[in-house]
Amino acid sequence: MALTTLAQEPGGYLWIGTQNGLFRYDGARFQRFELEGLSAQFITALHVDGSGRLWVGTSEGLYLWQGQRFVPMQFKNVQFTFHEGQTFATLGPDRLLVLSRDRLWLVQSADHGHSWQAQEFFEAGQLSHYPEMRTLFSIHVGSHGDLWMGCERALCHYDQGKLQVLGKESGLPAGENWRAILHDRQGQLWVRGEHKIFMLPAGGDLFQDRSPDQNDQKKAHGIPFLAADAAGRIFSRHDEGIIRWNGKRWESFGESSGLIVGGGINAILFDRDGGVWLGSLGHGLVHWIGYPNWENWTSRQGLPNNVVLSFLRDRQDLLHVGTRSGSAILQKNGYFSVTPTTYGGTSHQWGNMVEDAKGNVWTGSLSGLLVRRGRGAEAEVKVAQLPTINSLFFDQSGQLWIATEIGIYSIREPQSIPVPVPVKVTEFPSIEDINAYQGCQGRTGVLWFVTDKGLLRFDGVHWRKPRTKPAAQVFQPSAIACTRGEILWLGSEAGNVWRGVDQGETVEISDVTPSLLLDQAVTALLEDRRGWLWAATDAGIGVWNHKQWRFFNQESGLVWNDTDLNSFYEDGDGSMWVATSGGASHILRPESLFAPLQLDVMVESIARDGETLARGQPVRLPWSSGPLNFKLAALSYQNRETLNFRYRMQGLETGWSKTNVPEVRYAALPPGRYRFQVAADNPAMQAYSSMAEVEVVILPPWWGTRVFYASCGMLSLMLLYLMHRYRVRRLVARQRLKERQARERAYELEASREEERKHLTREIHDELGQHLSALRMGVSVVGLEFGEKNPSLQGKIERMVTLVDGTIKVVRNVVSSLRPSALDMGIVSALEWLAEEFRDNTGIPCNLFVREENIILDDQRATTIFRIAQESLTNISRHAQASQVEISLERKEQHYLLEVRDNGRGFDASVQKKKSFGLIGIRERTLMLGGEVAIFSVPGVGTTIKVSIPIADAELDQ
Repeated sequence: MALTTLAQEPGGYLWIGTQNGLFRYDGARFQRFELEGLSAQFITALHVDGSGRLWVGTSEGLYLWQGQRFVPMQFKNVQFTFHEGQTFATLGPDRLLVLSRDRLWLVQSADHGHSWQAQEFFEAGQLSHYPEMRTLFSIHVGSHGDLWMGCERALCHYDQGKLQVLGKESGLPAGENWRAILHDRQGQLWVRGEHKIFMLPAGGDLFQDRSPDQNDQKKAHGIPFLAADAAGRIFSRHDEGIIRWNGKRWESFGESSGLIVGGGINAILFDRDGGVWLGSLGHGLVHWIGYPNWENWTSRQGLPNNVVLSFLRDRQDLLHVGTRSGSAILQKNGYFSVTPTTYGGTSHQWGNMVEDAKGNVWTGSLSGLLVRRGRGAEAEVKVAQLPTINSLFFDQSGQLWIATEIGIYSIREPQSIPVPVPVKVTEFPSIEDINAYQGCQGRTGVLWFVTDKGLLRFDGVHWRKPRTKPAAQVFQPSAIACTRGEILWLGSEAGNVWRGVDQGETVEISDVTPSLLLDQAVTALLEDRRGWLWAATDAGIGVWNHKQWRFFNQESGLVWNDTDLNSFYEDGDGSMWVATSGGASHILRPESLFAPLQLDVMVESIARDGETLARGQPVRLPWSSGPLNFKLAALSYQNRETLNFRYRMQGLETGWSKTNVPEVRYAALPPGRYRFQVAADNPAMQAYSSMAEVEVVILPPWWGTRVFYASCGMLSLMLLYLMHRYRVRRLVARQRLKERQARERAYELEASREEERKHLTREIHDELGQHLSALRMGVSVVGLEFGEKNPSLQGKIERMVTLVDGTIKVVRNVVSSLRPSALDMGIVSALEWLAEEFRDNTGIPCNLFVREENIILDDQRATTIFRIAQESLTNISRHAQASQVEISLERKEQHYLLEVRDNGRGFDASVQKKKSFGLIGIRERTLMLGGEVAIFSVPGVGTTIKVSIPIADAELDQ
């Protein structure tokens, strides 16, 4: 709460240096900033340079604000330390003057602020002739780049290499240390010491004494300052608050002005909208609301009561203010004094004051007392005791009209002596007991009154209640304002404002209620000389300049929000007085009420799950169920109670939402790309900001990423592939099983066939062969016995023997075809027999090559190899037309290789006929033993059949 310095950066933030830390204010909240490496958070100076950079000086170092944090400035040749006061000055772009340890330093950057260097501004030789420069208190850069310094008990000026010490010869008193220096708009130089203030006129040589009352400059430990407002008026401090130079004298503002001083005012700041901020010692930050356009008076400034009811400036230029406890007159010193007259004091509630043509002031009280006060010191005269007087006004003829809560009264010649008694209007019965709230006279002379019975019109001859057109269901006006034309302004306690046009028998009305006045009781209306409409409510005042409405209350500078029956009074200079239940307000320049208000909006910070995110770049966040918080700031400091934020998250919502809380929260945003958009508006000030945007990207959770979906897709495809593979493998396995079973069945059939062949061979050989042999022998014996005796029989017996021999040969051939007996002697013998048989039967040379002398095979393999060779030779004899055949058998590792080659006509293996049963048989026989077959054939060259049969049963081994 102990403030030492104030500054406003170009963006609009207010920075407050205190004895216990550095704070930033956005109009709604304060935020504390820690300075790295600082043991004691004592802030001594703040400065915004020409580039908008914010510099902070402390008792332990120098810091620079870099958008998100304060960076300590470290230099090899100096450790800065700053005292309170005017210790910074901007010398030019990227050039800063700082005052540390009674030395002036130049801090500058050659790369537009990326790096900084520090060096002493003056060389030792320059200072050797000026002992006053051993101690420096303040620095200031003039408009021409010249440098002014508060040096020891003097004022030093440095310009174009020349150093000058100013003292008595320049009109400055001896022994004063100048701690504040300022040039005003007129080019005048102001200097301030502990107690004295002097001013050097532009182009002058001698300073002029502008010191305030020294009785108000006795307290120590304050920080002397000088500052100029937007109008160029000079401010400084004194023991009881602040002082302002009005061109002739100092005006004082302190406890009596409502300023809580505490230990004193140490700093002052004029913001970009002209507002005034004061830093107090012990009472924090003070906002002078409404400066410089609003002035306020309360009982602290001499009003007999804070409930103000009426105003009047008489012909002697005295301002009278009627209050709930009598009336008072504003004095030249800015305070009110109560006039001690017969009907003065604090006994009456003077709700109305008007002046007649002779300068007499007529006053009416809420208790019904009507008094005429003569000009100057003339005695007051009680005119009448009436019901509660609501309104007083003179018409164009000088007749006084009095609206009371029980009827309307008038005095035709109020200036006559003795004073005439008010006469009640009784033209028709319904007027007599009405409650007349207010009355006025239009440009054409027509009188208008708003009453509890509706609107009354008096044209000087007839009273009537005009009809409204169109007929309004709710039309109960309680306030009226006549204009210089034919228009009436009407207001109601329900918050309506109507525009009425007089059409004689009717009044054409239209509802022109602005949104600012909705649901607010309109207690009074006034159209001023500018043609502006003023509307008083119980929550502030509205003003319409025929282009836009503005609304003002305590946040704008109004002393109190609740206004009273005769709220407005237009002074002769065009300024406006406003009566409220908490004092009197004076609007010095009403035109300034419609000055455009700069309204900026920004996203101050973004946070989620306790972590603050960096601003100034798109926000990219992984998905989380935690809420995303946006802190907003609208850097405007007037009428903030009507400030609203419009926001939406584009991509999530299309419509806009409204809030007056500068914080927006979105819980668990779904993954996607968004734009957070926000704008601010202040309807009371008709101010609207541009839209601020922040791009927000919420990354999907791991289960929602493309990689995850792609992985799922790959896994699905892989699963389908594996399922397909599994199904294919099952089908293949089933097919193989079927094939194996078929082969096994074929093998069994072949084995059974071979066994049957063996059996048939044995049966034929053993049985039939024996019988045939016996038959031959018998026939031969018969021939021997009976042939010689019977020659004809001998011939028959020889034919029978020949027949038997042929039958035996047939039987032998059948046996050999079923199973050659050579197989029982081994595969080699069987192949030799087969080759010999082939040569004998076909006449084609057939050679057998066996690489191993003793090849022993089991019966199964031997039979298979033999049958394959036999089938191959059969195919050769039928189709090959070969002239040479070779058969080879050898053992290679764990296999026996059989090759049958011919040099016949060959065939195209790629177009092999499907019904080549010989080759199919060869393959089947080989596969039954787990072997392999390769057939190579070239048309016109020959054919080679290679068969590989394992020595052992592979399946059994496996």
